Amino acid sequence: MIMATVTATIITATATIPTVTATIITAMTPTATAMIITVTAMTIMKSKKETDQEIRKRKKTDEASEKENKSESASEPRDHEEDIKVAGYLNLAADFTHNFTDGLAIGASFLVSRNLGIITTLTILLHEVPHEIGDFAILVQSGCNKRKAMFLQLTTATGALAGTFCGLLAENIGESATLWILPFTAGGFIYIATVSVIPELLEDTKLGQSIKEILGMLVGVLMMVLIARFE
Repeated sequence: MIMATVTATIITATATIPTVTATIITAMTPTATAMIITVTAMTIMKSKKETDQEIRKRKKTDEASEKENKSESASEPRDHEEDIKVAGYLNLAADFTHNFTDGLAIGASFLVSRNLGIITTLTILLHEVPHEIGDFAILVQSGCNKRKAMFLQLTTATGALAGTFCGLLAENIGESATLWILPFTAGGFIYIATVSVIPELLEDTKLGQSIKEILGMLVGVLMMVLIARFE
C-alpha cells in the first residue's frame, strides 16, 4: 500500500515537471530574447565602432604618407628649379655688365666724333640682336615665362645707358673699365654655356631636336662672323 502511494506520488511529480518547465520557459523567453538581442546589438555596435576607428586611423595614416610623398616630390623639382634660376640670374648679371661695356664704347665714340658715335651705336645694335635673342632663350629655358624674360632683358638694357653716361662724363673711363669688366663678362658667358646651356641641350636625345640645335649654332656662328667682318 505504501509502495503504491509512493509510486503514484513519483509519477505525479514526474508528470508535473514538463508543465513547470514549460511555465518557466514561457516566463523567461521574452526576457532571454531581449537580453540576446541587446547583447547582439551591443556586439555589433562595438565592432562597428572599432571598424570606424580603424578606418579613421588608416585614413589619417594614408593622408600623412601622401602629404609626405608630395612634399618629397615637390622638394626635388624645387631644388632643380632653384639651380636653373641661379644660371638665369647669372646670365642677367653677365648681360648687364656686357651692356655696360657697350655703353662705355658708345660714350667714348661720341667723344671722338658724332659720326663715329652713330656708327658704333648701329654696330652694337646689330650684334645685340642675336645676343639678346640668345639671352631670352636662356631665361625661358631657366623657367621664366616669356613676359618676365622680356622684362628682365629690358632691365639689363639700363647697363648700356649707365655705361654711356659714364663714358660721356669721364673721357678715359671706357678704356680702364673695359680692362676688368670684359674678362668678367666673358667668364660669365663661358660658365653659362658650359654649365647650364650645353647640359640642357644634351638631355634631349631626339634626332630632330639635335639637328635644330646644330643648325641654330651654325647660324649663330655665321652671324658672328658676318658682324665681325663688317663691323
